[in-house]
Amino acid sequence: MIYVSFFVGLLLICKGGDWFVDAASAIARALGIPKYIVGATIVSFATTMPEILVSVAAALKGSAVMAIGNAVGSVSANTGIILGVSLFCLPSVIDRREYLTKNILYLGCLLLLFISFRDRSFDAGDCLFLLGGGILFLLMNVKNAMTGRTERERLPGGKRALPGRLCFFALGAACVVVGSELLIDSACALARQFQISEEIISVTILAMGTSLPEFVTTITAILKKESSLSVGNIVGANVIDTAFILPICTLLTGQPLSVAPQMAEIDMPICILLSVMALTPMLVRGRSRRVDGAAVFAVYMVYFLIITKGVWG
Repeated sequence: MIYVSFFVGLLLICKGGDWFVDAASAIARALGIPKYIVGATIVSFATTMPEILVSVAAALKGSAVMAIGNAVGSVSANTGIILGVSLFCLPSVIDRREYLTKNILYLGCLLLLFISFRDRSFDAGDCLFLLGGGILFLLMNVKNAMTGRTERERLPGGKRALPGRLCFFALGAACVVVGSELLIDSACALARQFQISEEIISVTILAMGTSLPEFVTTITAILKKESSLSVGNIVGANVIDTAFILPICTLLTGQPLSVAPQMAEIDMPICILLSVMALTPMLVRGRSRRVDGAAVFAVYMVYFLIITKGVWG
């Protein structure tokens, strides 16, 4: 039943997140909100919804280790697995001017998070700078979207379609909440059953599970040979994971989150290393090579095997 609860929770989060975001976008369009605003704000949170809600649920249940582990572990999994595979399968050519500011902002948020972990506590004071970086990222999205904006798009049926969309909005929200509860409870039970620390569970299984939307989006981009879309999706998801998840958890719980030694000394530095390895070649050369993706993936797998060494015996 633990395994069933875990996968049911994951399914509810992913599907509920889709319904929630699609309904929110449709409601915004029905009310005449420009499509480019919807895309630059609501849709930016689409693939990161599972990570946000799972970490919030963990923090509210008093498991700061799992909340932080899921947030940082998701960024590492996004970079080491998803972006690594993407760069290997489909080396990308990017416009350095377009990605430079966002990548610097992303790496800056990671560095701020690393610094905030040094005293083994993430408190309200640490939230301010990260939230500032996240808000700046959203404003940049809106600005970029405005340059290529189209006319306002209204939902077919106009406001008459709102009741149905509101139902999906509520249903999606309910699925995500219930799914988060199931996922956290089953993950904690798995940790106890196999005598694995909650931190290892959160930075591996939980983080990989909540990163599934990014994985699906990236695979779709690879199949369509849209390499720059894949890179943009991962960077955007990582900025939101880094800048919003822990501040939201801290503000909702009203108390600092305790940072485990492994998180401050191993997990966070590896997260930064993976991001620097993945993004630096593109910023320097304006393109990536297969070897870049292979190197990032290899480093992540070495890290994964080291931290789970005790689990495998």
